[in-house]
Amino acid sequence: KKMKNFFLTIILSISTLVVFAQKSSGTIMRDDENSKNVTALNKDYSENKFILWESMLADDAIISFNNSKPTKAFLLERFKDDHAMFNDIQIENSYVHTNYFKSKDVWSNHWFTWMGTGNKTGVRYANNCHFDFKWENGKIVELSMYVDTKSYEIELAAREEME
Repeated sequence: KKMKNFFLTIILSISTLVVFAQKSSGTIMRDDENSKNVTALNKDYSENKFILWESMLADDAIISFNNSKPTKAFLLERFKDDHAMFNDIQIENSYVHTNYFKSKDVWSNHWFTWMGTGNKTGVRYANNCHFDFKWENGKIVELSMYVDTKSYEIELAAREEME
């Protein structure tokens, strides 16, 4: 009787878990090619090269920067301008993972701290940022970026004041 109750308890427990278990919508990976590509894009940006950004970001990518919709060319010019306004640019506290959804969509999520020292003010800035990359055939076809632009605005005002 004890054994029968034990098996009954096990069967009911498993049944309950199966009924209430969430269905998987995909897989999350941190050490995959797309996550590594995001890390490589960090280095490409920090070193003011933009070779990878130019090759990986599709020419017709849908881009959202704090809800504005820049073109690829405008975005890359803006990234280059960061290096004219700041020095010692670094990407710190980087965390990347890539979601491989059952729908076949592939998205990398990236949280990081952007750091740079203003060329005009000498102030060291640290801004928390979040980027989302949608991948298709090794290209970024959609990019959403959420960035605090206050440091850029301060440096731009200081640059204009000195000119």
